[in-house]
Amino acid sequence: MQKNVTGLRNETGWHSAVAEPINGPIFGMKPKYDRLTTLDFLDSCPESIRTFYEYWNSKRKGRSMPSRADLDPVEMKSFLASMILVDVKRKPLDFTYRLVGTKEVEARGFDPTGRTVADGSFGTTVEDVLTNYRIVSEKKCPVYDREGVPSDIPNLWQGDAILLPLSDDDETVNMVVTFTDFINL
Repeated sequence: MQKNVTGLRNETGWHSAVAEPINGPIFGMKPKYDRLTTLDFLDSCPESIRTFYEYWNSKRKGRSMPSRADLDPVEMKSFLASMILVDVKRKPLDFTYRLVGTKEVEARGFDPTGRTVADGSFGTTVEDVLTNYRIVSEKKCPVYDREGVPSDIPNLWQGDAILLPLSDDDETVNMVVTFTDFINL
């Protein structure tokens, strides 16, 4: 049986939901993913994510989002290993890994650079990961992802992550920058 995946909006942000049988053939919506699209996460997120968000926010300079050119790798040295840059393609909407930090590569066990997100994603499901990127690119807002994922590397867990929009014209999101707070168990 194929499951229907859809987006569900509530007071804390977007959540994906999967239609699953409840009491036989009746389908109900069971929330399956923990993500926020509001800034409420700043009160409880790990310090590394808050610092990354504050860096991105400082580069907006009165705009709704910074461009890729506004981000300086020298200033971001402490973030680079856990960062991803994804190109956003339009018509049809698609996402391709442009740059993938070494910790992200280690957690996956392969380097997805140059692959589509659908082909190289690391998350609970490909659809959940794609939904994060769709929300950022269409709503032009941050997505705070609280769905941790264990890696194949012993004692390494992909913890919370933040996805942030980038735009050359402050209108259309053409890249998404992601930072993950990895947890060494």
